[in-house]
Amino acid sequence: MNTPLGKWSELVGRWIVGHRCALGSVVLVAVLWWVLLPWKSNAATWCEALGWADFYREMGDGSIGRTIGESLWLFPVIEVVHLFGLAVLGGSVIVTDLRLLGVGLKNAAPARVLANTRPWFFVGLVVMIATGVPLFLSETTKCCFNHSFEVKITALFLAILYTLTVRNRMAVREGTSTCVMQGVAVLSLGLWFTVAAAGRWIGFSG
Repeated sequence: MNTPLGKWSELVGRWIVGHRCALGSVVLVAVLWWVLLPWKSNAATWCEALGWADFYREMGDGSIGRTIGESLWLFPVIEVVHLFGLAVLGGSVIVTDLRLLGVGLKNAAPARVLANTRPWFFVGLVVMIATGVPLFLSETTKCCFNHSFEVKITALFLAILYTLTVRNRMAVREGTSTCVMQGVAVLSLGLWFTVAAAGRWIGFSG
């Protein structure tokens, strides 16, 4: 007769095997964070290392950056719209990834969920970029010496590339295994969480 410990070990083993792809994605996200975090606070930023500080300063001295920097209300208004774009984009990502994880909308095919959320993804992305550029121009010097900023930009590039080339293709592909879909979804959520977390941390770091 199996002991309770043996039964628990068997259940844990089955769970690990059944979720091996998702666990593998967790490891990949952990490796990404290990590479980027704690954002090398004692090291030079890419802007410093590449000698781009003067270029960043010149961009900030332009009319857009000066106008926003000298205004009392422009920056917070643009920031609110920027966060709205992030919420729209994040919502579309979460809905699709939860479907790939098998958590919600189980009666709808992943391809159908993606078709309904993809327009909102691009709306959110356009809003984020359209508002993010002027926000950056108003704080170029801060961004140049801010590790959180370079983490956000790196993670954003990786997240967009991954979403368009891997996640979306797996969502519409026929016969994709549950294991693969779970792994794809977890990695997607990890990348976009990194984007959001690094973006919020810009305001709390130098």
